Amino acid sequence: MQTSLNLSLARVLNVYGDHTALLADTGVPPLQLTQYVHLAQLHFRLTITRPDSLPALLFKKLNTPCPLSNLHTTTLDYHIRYVSHAFKIDLQTDPLPHMASQPSKNRERAFRNMMRKIISDMLKGQLHKAAHTPSGQPLWRMAS
Repeated sequence: MQTSLNLSLARVLNVYGDHTALLADTGVPPLQLTQYVHLAQLHFRLTITRPDSLPALLFKKLNTPCPLSNLHTTTLDYHIRYVSHAFKIDLQTDPLPHMASQPSKNRERAFRNMMRKIISDMLKGQLHKAAHTPSGQPLWRMAS
């Protein structure tokens, strides 16, 4: 899906080359980071803003507290917990206690904006790291 988005943007903007630079120039975060925001927002909705809804009650009943390593990598629970580790946030407590009296729609919007700020900072860090990595060397490998 990311490849399709990259090719579509390149075709529409008539710019071909490095897709990372194209995404950075347009301000579009990678789809994986966008998926992280949606998963965190789903967890926030099911546990904080609407804990009495039927989906929230089912989620609470099926969501067993076990280590991340014991979960299968294709489960929703695994991905939600991975997001909490990646963003370094505690999804068990209310991240917006000062907005407890606000309507749930406003709280979800504020949470989404907070998460977008976090992924924006993560993306800036990744781009900064990529810019300072010698060419031809993988991003995950430090220079000797």
